[in-house]
Amino acid sequence: MEAIKEYKVLARKYRPQKFEDLVGQDSLVQILKGAITNDRLAHAYVLTGVRGVGKTTTARLIAMSINCQKRSKDNCEPCGDCDSCKSTGVDSNLDVIEMDAASNTGVDDIREIIDNVKYKPIIGKYKIFIIDEVHMLSKSAFNALLKTLEEPPEHVKFIFATTEVKKIPITVLSRCQRFDLLRIENNNLTKHLLKVVELENIDIDNDAISLIVRAADGSIRDGLSLLDQAITNQNIKIDSKAISTMLGLAEREKIFDLIEKILEGNSFEALALYKKLYDLGADVIMIFDEMMNVIHFLTQLKMAPDIKNDIYIPEIERTRGLELSSKLNLNNLNIIWQILFRGYQELQSGFHLFQHGEMIIIRIIYLHDGNNPDDLVKKIQHKEQTEISNNPNTVDGERIDQKNTVVNFTKEFSESNEKKSNQNYKSIKNFREFVDMFFKNREGILHNKLYNDVSMISFKDGEVVINTSKISDPSFNRNIAKLISTWTGRIWQVNSSTSNIGKSLYEEDIINQQKEIELMKDNLEIKKILKEFPNSEIHSITELSEVNSSEEFMGSEIKKEK
Repeated sequence: MEAIKEYKVLARKYRPQKFEDLVGQDSLVQILKGAITNDRLAHAYVLTGVRGVGKTTTARLIAMSINCQKRSKDNCEPCGDCDSCKSTGVDSNLDVIEMDAASNTGVDDIREIIDNVKYKPIIGKYKIFIIDEVHMLSKSAFNALLKTLEEPPEHVKFIFATTEVKKIPITVLSRCQRFDLLRIENNNLTKHLLKVVELENIDIDNDAISLIVRAADGSIRDGLSLLDQAITNQNIKIDSKAISTMLGLAEREKIFDLIEKILEGNSFEALALYKKLYDLGADVIMIFDEMMNVIHFLTQLKMAPDIKNDIYIPEIERTRGLELSSKLNLNNLNIIWQILFRGYQELQSGFHLFQHGEMIIIRIIYLHDGNNPDDLVKKIQHKEQTEISNNPNTVDGERIDQKNTVVNFTKEFSESNEKKSNQNYKSIKNFREFVDMFFKNREGILHNKLYNDVSMISFKDGEVVINTSKISDPSFNRNIAKLISTWTGRIWQVNSSTSNIGKSLYEEDIINQQKEIELMKDNLEIKKILKEFPNSEIHSITELSEVNSSEEFMGSEIKKEK
C-alpha cells in the first residue's frame, strides 16, 4: 500500500533555510552575519515585529548557524547537512529548546528552563532557548527569569520572539539585544510570491497577486497562506475576480466606478452600484476600506506622480487613478478622505451596515460639489472674453471695464476660496510648533522622541523631512503623519532622510542656552556675583515666569520684584 504523501503548505514549504532567504530584512541579516562571523554573540536577543515577518524563522536560523558543525568561521550560513542543522530543522535537536509562552505562561515553566540551563549542550556549541510570544509570560515568570538572563552560563543563549514588545518588562529588555523585523514592503512581497508561483507552476495573473499582497499587509506568512487558499482549485486560471470573491472584496475596477459616480454627483447610479457590490457578496466595511485605499492612492498620485510608473501596481489602477486624480485637487481629496474615515469608524459599531453605507455615500455627494474652483474661474473668464470679442459695438474702454469685472470677480472668488480652504485645516508655521502639537495633545512619548531624537531636515506646511536614525520603530513616521493629519484636518507627508545637516530641538535649545549664558557673563550685576563667588558657574537660565509663584517657594520679595 502506497503511503499517503502529506501536503505541505506553502508557508512551511518555502520557509527560509538560510539568512539570504529572509525577505525584506537586509539590515538585520547584515548585523547578525557580523555578530556570528566575528563571534560576538550576545547572550540574549529579542526579535519583535508584526505577525508573519519571520521572527521564529530568524530565531531558528540563528540557532542553526551558531551550532552548525560544518560552518566555516568566515561564513554565517548554516550548512543544512550536519546532524545539528538537520535536527534543528525538524525540531528534534536536544540543544535547541523551543517553548510557546502563549500556552506555557507560568513560573513553573520558566523554572524548568532554569533547571535545564546548568546542563551543557550534547552535540552543539551552545544550548539555545527559543521562547515564542514571550510577552505572554506572567509577571512572576519574568521575575524568575531575570537572574539567569543577566548572568547565564557561557554555553547558553536566549532568543525571544514577540509581537507585543511593549508588554515585556523593561528589566528584561535591558538585558537583551533587540532587533525589530520590518513589515515586508509590497514590492518585496510581490517578487517573492511571483517566485513561488513560478516554482509551483501556478496560473495566476499579476492583478490577483496585487490583491493578495494588499490583503497580506506586510506579512509574508499571510501572503503565502492566501496564495495557498487561492490555488486550491488549479483547474482554472486565478484572476483578480476570484481573489476578490475569496477575500470578500469588491472588484477594484467597480470601486473606481463607484467613486467616479460619487464625484459626478450621480446619487442614483452611485447607490445602485453600491447595492450591486453588496448583492455580489462584498462586505460593507471592506467596500469602504477599498474606497479609502483608492482615495489614498489618488492622493499619492497628486503628491508623487512618479508612482504611476510602479510596475507592481495593476495597470487598470494606474490608468483609472490618473484619470480620476486629474479631476480633483488636494482639498477635494482631503474632504472625501475625512468623510470616509469618519464613516469607516462609524461602521465599526456593527449596526445596519448597508443602510449606514448608503448614508455615507450620500454624505460625500452632498458635501463635495465635485467642482474645481480654478476650472470655474477659467470658464467664467472664457465666457466673458467670448462675449466681449463677439460684440462689435463695444468700445475699448468698455471692454477693459468688463475685463476688469471678470478679474475682480476672479480675485474675489479666489480669495473667498482661499479663506474657506484655510478654515478647513490648522496651519503649522515651523517644526517646533509641529512638535508642540504632540505635547498639547498628550502624546508624551512621541513628543519626547521628536524633541530629543529627531532632527529636522526641511519643513513646510503639510510636509516635513526628518532624520529618524535614532528611532527604531518602523511605524514612527506613519503614526506621526496619522496623528498630525487628524489634528490639523489636512494630509501631512512625513518623510525620512539620512542627512545629518539638522539638529534636534533639544540640541538647538542647549546651544541657544549656552549663547545666552555667554551673553549674561557680560552683565555687570552677574560679573559682581561671579567675582564674589569665584568658583561659581552659570549652568542654566530660568525665566521668572517659569518659577513657581507661591510664597513658600519663591518668597514675598521675589513676588514684589516680579
